Amino acid sequence: MEIRGNVGEWSELYVLIKLLSDGVLYQSDINLCSDSNNAYQVIKAFKDEANYSLEFDRVDNHLKVYRVINDENTLLKEYTFDDFNEISKQILDSIKTKSERTFSIPNIQQFLSDNCILTAKASSNSKVDIRLRIYDHRLASETELGFSIKSLLGRKSTLFNTGPGNNFRYEVKFLTDSINIKEFNESTIIDRPKIVSRINKLNELGTKISFDRIDSRQLQKNLKMIDGDLPEVIAWSLYYRYLKNESSLSQIAELLEKEDPLDFYETDDDNKQRMYVYKLKKFLAESAMGMTSENIWLGEYDSFGGVIVAKNDGDIVCFHIYDFNLFRNYLLNNTKFEQASTGENESQPGLKDPNTKKKYYFGWLYKENESHYIKLNLQIRFN
Repeated sequence: MEIRGNVGEWSELYVLIKLLSDGVLYQSDINLCSDSNNAYQVIKAFKDEANYSLEFDRVDNHLKVYRVINDENTLLKEYTFDDFNEISKQILDSIKTKSERTFSIPNIQQFLSDNCILTAKASSNSKVDIRLRIYDHRLASETELGFSIKSLLGRKSTLFNTGPGNNFRYEVKFLTDSINIKEFNESTIIDRPKIVSRINKLNELGTKISFDRIDSRQLQKNLKMIDGDLPEVIAWSLYYRYLKNESSLSQIAELLEKEDPLDFYETDDDNKQRMYVYKLKKFLAESAMGMTSENIWLGEYDSFGGVIVAKNDGDIVCFHIYDFNLFRNYLLNNTKFEQASTGENESQPGLKDPNTKKKYYFGWLYKENESHYIKLNLQIRFN
């Protein structure tokens, strides 16, 4: 059976093979450079398949691969570290050169078959992308931890994926009933993107934009689980993203601190706590750890070690849970709002395109039950 995967899925297998080859996982600094004085020895790695699990043991000068069923280990193959190093290079070269969305890597198909590897990515039932047993120098002991993997190989990966439920709906108040919605949606400003133009025109008309709700009830609950103010903080972040035509999360955070749309601060000195920055950092970190729009998020971190980043040059670094403030700062400084496909009919602005594959449907003014609304969609990508 030929195994295929996309860049993100092959990146997970690359990280697994590369770490087993190198035997070390380096802590990252704020610039995503490895800290040679802060490293974790990789002792063993695990991979779950549908009906069994695989264990990869670094023993002396070689690697042993076991299939585990009902706690019974069966040795599949033995390799040298150089063998795994060569396999990791083949995976990396394919990731960097393949142009298809999903692809196979013929040179390693025999390796995958010999070791009963059926998928490039982690099991869909797993809450983490990779499980490792490492020697934790801070505790001076071995510990088994799960890590999330973020790949910067190829196109920059998304931190928070979009979907139809990611639409934030805003009520547009004080808009005259005589406005021609069709003409409003059709009018554009040449030197500004369409949604930026519409948000700014609403602002120029003296309207008041008020956050109404998130289409996804589960996303609303997940955000409240992280922080009760987060739905409103994200809503205002998206609004300023288009009002100021600024996608950088760090820049948007500074705008929120300055404008204080939620009235967190009574005086100029109150903003020393930087509540908007803190709440956005929490959101980004939870997203990196697996929080999504439609799955129930419990915020549990049992045996969670942190986040591993596969850099564009193939190097691998991590942000350990010990250094999560460092990780949060990295996320805020290296992410941006990404505009997904609006699903708007190009020939009839303000109406849905029935033939679009991505039915997100946002970005235009519409009327419902005598009130006016506009929707903005949430998606975040690494810079």
